[in-house]
Amino acid sequence: MRSAPPVAPLRRAAALTAGLATVALVASAGLDGGAGPTSAAAGQRVPADCRRTVPITPEERKGRSRQALPPVPAAPTLEARTMRLGDGAWSYFGDPRAVSIGPNVYTGWITRGGRVQVAKVNLTTGVRRVVSVGRTGRDDHNNPALVVRPGGKLLVFFSPHSGRERPFHVVSRMYYRETIRGHDIRRWTRTRTVPVNARGELGYTYPNPVSIGGGRTFVAWRGGCWRPTFAIRKGSHWSPAREIVRGPKGQRPYAKYAPGKPGSGVVHACYTEAHPAQARTNVYCLNFHEGTFRRSDGRVVGSVRRLPMPASAGDLVYRYEQALGRAWVMDVSDDGNGNTVVVYSVGFNRNWQRFYSARWTGSAWQVSRITPAYSDNRQRFRAGAFETGGIAIDPQDPDVVYPARIVGGRGIVERWTSPDHGLTWVRDRRLSPGGRNCFRPTATVQGGRTVVLYLCGTLRYWTRFDTAVYATTLVPTVGPVPSPGTAPVAPPAG
Repeated sequence: MRSAPPVAPLRRAAALTAGLATVALVASAGLDGGAGPTSAAAGQRVPADCRRTVPITPEERKGRSRQALPPVPAAPTLEARTMRLGDGAWSYFGDPRAVSIGPNVYTGWITRGGRVQVAKVNLTTGVRRVVSVGRTGRDDHNNPALVVRPGGKLLVFFSPHSGRERPFHVVSRMYYRETIRGHDIRRWTRTRTVPVNARGELGYTYPNPVSIGGGRTFVAWRGGCWRPTFAIRKGSHWSPAREIVRGPKGQRPYAKYAPGKPGSGVVHACYTEAHPAQARTNVYCLNFHEGTFRRSDGRVVGSVRRLPMPASAGDLVYRYEQALGRAWVMDVSDDGNGNTVVVYSVGFNRNWQRFYSARWTGSAWQVSRITPAYSDNRQRFRAGAFETGGIAIDPQDPDVVYPARIVGGRGIVERWTSPDHGLTWVRDRRLSPGGRNCFRPTATVQGGRTVVLYLCGTLRYWTRFDTAVYATTLVPTVGPVPSPGTAPVAPPAG
């Protein structure tokens, strides 16, 4: 019995025949650049929704044939301007490390002499003023956190690094001061202490103030039992301190915070249930608003009267995987629509680490890998005694991040962008000065321009550092249009 001919070759032959017929039709219609008549000239019917109400005149047709292509506007580019601000250090978890008021950026650090310093810098003119607001000892955990108050006043919080042993023979307190006048850091109120804390003997560390409107400031810190703790300040009044979440027994959750959409009064909080050096860690996120904690889908999971919650009450953004390892939250932001964005690292204490991004889309968490943080522990140890170089989210655009990758034994602060809203990431440029070891970036916005701040120098221990704070301002300019199809430069391995 004779077998039937195979289907695939018949389909290919039919497609080839149809293709040749199409080529002949296109050529006869003049669509291949020849002089053939157009459809309208050939008397072919034009669909009603494609017709002009007024016929095209011969003069119009002639003018169209001579019309030049419209000029292509020049593509905007960014010029990076870098300035050294002063000697000092900071940690990952005391934030905001920088804010802006009017034409100036305000930031702060802890010096090798143990002084808490605040700087006011005009990055356009280069005019800079630095003042000391307290002394807490030489420890990179002791950097100040800043928040803007009505009238352009600046509120600063700072504390010594406290725990089971530190500070030695000192009662741990958190201090705060406010400028007397707006836009002026020369005069401050007397030093006050935060009068509330969660139960425990482990003091205060990592202040995180967030303005929530109505003259109120949400202030979070690591409290008396090493758990994320917060209180709300309004004027001279403080609410009772409350622990937010608790981790597994004996573990200390680490949290970062960020304001929500302007005017919303929301605070975003993302955290791990433990220090990744001591336990396997996941990443969770919550939103705080008017006394309640919610998941991103709006579900209420806790109120100030029923705290602390188990760490697992939050949105599970990253679940520990053996292949990826332990996580460490690096930065939190709002996408401009009230949704949480978080960046974190995975691979803690392995021979490599990677940076990841996650954002709430309105219905689910979208997670994507950004770039390796480093690929060799020997390189990291040459760069400094830190868990990772760090990564920050652009406050104006969650599709832009600023990782500090370890390459060749040095930290390099870079700008990475996502062309598809967080699905994939490409390297845009290097920001930190060549030949320097730079890490722990943060970012603020001044006059519509993003300012990226970071440390450069050597860090060997919490109390052994020789670093300075640098600021790179990204100024929009007009530059040449890249050739079509030009792809961003791929990052070097690692």
